[in-house]
Amino acid sequence: MTPEAKKACSKAIQEHGISERRACKLAGVNRSTVRYKVLEDTDKELQKSIKEIALEKRRFGYRRIHMVLKRKGEKVNHKKVFRIYQQLGLKVLKRGSRKRALGIRLTKAKIEKINQRWSLDFVSDALVTGRKIRLLTVIDDYSRRCLGIIVDTSLSGSRVCRELDKMIEKYGKPEGILSDNGTEFTSHAVLQWSKEKMVNWEYIQPGKPYQNGTIESFNGKLRDECLNENLFIDIKQTKEIIESWRLEYNEVRPHSSLQGKTPCEMIESVEMMELTGTSI
Repeated sequence: MTPEAKKACSKAIQEHGISERRACKLAGVNRSTVRYKVLEDTDKELQKSIKEIALEKRRFGYRRIHMVLKRKGEKVNHKKVFRIYQQLGLKVLKRGSRKRALGIRLTKAKIEKINQRWSLDFVSDALVTGRKIRLLTVIDDYSRRCLGIIVDTSLSGSRVCRELDKMIEKYGKPEGILSDNGTEFTSHAVLQWSKEKMVNWEYIQPGKPYQNGTIESFNGKLRDECLNENLFIDIKQTKEIIESWRLEYNEVRPHSSLQGKTPCEMIESVEMMELTGTSI
């Protein structure tokens, strides 16, 4: 019998006029167990918050959920979040196994400042009608800020250059750009643009996407947290949903690589340090 069952048995025996001591002895239960009052669960609000975040952001594990709770002002230990996360039966489904790169990876220059290098890549998806769409993703490697996600049914090399001009006008010119060897990135329009703008455009080796791991990691988050979570009806609605996610990614979503900060907070801290003359 469980302690709860023995406790109930002792209570039933006492209803016949038998003392608590005698009833506990007959039921085989300690008197302290019978007298113990269950404390009210004080974690209900925390459980509710964790569940809401996990349901809204299905690709967030307990560590990132803990970051979100801290940003909301919750004073909670990550071990407690993990315990409740397990009790609620939550988990992030693992992706399928993938090929691992073999051999020596190329060493790249250390990124030490904003606009030192931008990374570009293309992502493909489709509308509910089956029509294919393409997304040009651009991020700053140092701050992890997503500078833009351009959505259209097709994106040429000339269009890539025009969109980069808009981003340079808004964020400043990068010292270099890193991309794969796609036809849009190796077109005459792009080569001419990089020469005129005096931007060093570098390419990874064919078949080695890990050499541009920052943008590949970003594309994985875009796929998991946005593209796989929404149905796209038309281009206009697609642009609105993706732009909303981009702003959340830059301003709200905590990044483990930035010690729990958002890209915008990272940029603010860098600017503040430049003003005060301190270093990171």
